[in-house]
Amino acid sequence: MRKRAKVWKSTAWLVLCAALAACSSGNDGKETNGSPAPGNNSAKTEDGKTVVSMSVLTSDRFLMEAEQKFEQLHPDIDVQINELVPADTSGGGKIVMMQGAETGPKPEDVDKYASSVNAALMSGNASDIISAEYLPIDKYIEKGLLGDWDEWASKDGSFNKTDYYEKVMSGVSGGEGWYGVPTSFSLDVMLGDDSLLEQNSLNDATWTWDQFVDLLAKTKTDGKYGMSMIKPETLLKYVIESVYAQLVKKDGNNVSFDEQAFRAYMEKVKKLYDEGLATPEMMGPENTAFRLLSMDSPMNALLMPQMEGKSKAMLTPPASGTDEGLPFKSSQVLALNEKSDVKEAAWTFVSYLLSEEMQSSRAMMNFPVNKAALANGLASTKEMIEGGGNGEGGKKASIRLRGKDGEEMTPTISEEDMARVTALMPEVGKYANIDSKVLSMISEESAAYFTGGKSADAVAKSLSNRINTYLNE
Repeated sequence: MRKRAKVWKSTAWLVLCAALAACSSGNDGKETNGSPAPGNNSAKTEDGKTVVSMSVLTSDRFLMEAEQKFEQLHPDIDVQINELVPADTSGGGKIVMMQGAETGPKPEDVDKYASSVNAALMSGNASDIISAEYLPIDKYIEKGLLGDWDEWASKDGSFNKTDYYEKVMSGVSGGEGWYGVPTSFSLDVMLGDDSLLEQNSLNDATWTWDQFVDLLAKTKTDGKYGMSMIKPETLLKYVIESVYAQLVKKDGNNVSFDEQAFRAYMEKVKKLYDEGLATPEMMGPENTAFRLLSMDSPMNALLMPQMEGKSKAMLTPPASGTDEGLPFKSSQVLALNEKSDVKEAAWTFVSYLLSEEMQSSRAMMNFPVNKAALANGLASTKEMIEGGGNGEGGKKASIRLRGKDGEEMTPTISEEDMARVTALMPEVGKYANIDSKVLSMISEESAAYFTGGKSADAVAKSLSNRINTYLNE
């Protein structure tokens, strides 16, 4: 079994009280709201600047800061960011994160964004840079609608690929080219009792969901759950993401969804709840053997061990049985419009987003893809915890932890803690973002099964028809 440092399950609130304003955004008036505006690939401003257009679901402080700084460095380029949903500026200087909370954009907004960008791409009017984390990027690659950032990175003498986590950079495109470049990423991990794996000769690098369900049934004890704090439909989503390549199979130009395999996974998930092996209720670590968690930032990874007193091993979640590395996702994957007439200028902006300067920004809320920036982020977090860090404008930045009963906890970070996080990065390998439309269909249909409204057969058949129609459009 792959050995990793011990980490701890979080049921606490992590409150970052700082003058970071990390979730706030100052709009300079250039971003547009509503549907992303079609790109004009050869546009110039009145004063002759090259326009680089960018479509995003929602802009954020990282992009806005980068746009401002980049245009100061490159006064001949005008970056125009077009967003569908306006950024939430209500956060102020305080961020409150609760582990286990469901977050993310509204499905209807994702659908609207995907439809808007798809129509623009098909008509040849898409923006130069496209935020593609919620798009069927494989389809667009096959249709020749996206350019390869790797071609521009290879020509750029100032860009060193070894400065980045290569598996993350190439993971979106399956290792072939850089058709989607993540500017940041998060990790899907499982916190659990690794002694149970050792006792049953299981390896977390290669275990399957069948083995996981069997393990929970075999090791069940009174008063203890195998999993807690997760709804069955959310667990099913994790499962489908981890075995998507097994469920969606391609034969030439035809794509098919494996109805029988999906039904089996859906029934396994329901079995966990029916037999008391899993519960959506909040349980303490002493009453839960395993828990799925999105580890979304260096700060989160460093502070997790401080947030509860019972240690857990950090494991790769069950999947298909093949060692593909720790799964990662990204909330910002940038694609290049193949029909753009300003590809070089677009790359210049994207490479700035990937630079150590921007990747080290306090506006970077996830793991940076730049190796030096990760080291900077870990050091900055340690400094803030020790009381020496500064937020924006030189104001004092501080971090405190509060337990579920409101008690304040004083975190400490060691060099060993920082090394533990850094050591995780080479194990990152599998890109876990899948087609959001497929996930939306699965969520809609499976809800009726978990509430007893429809049989597994009925749900699987309906889903198979819908997904096959969509994937073969």
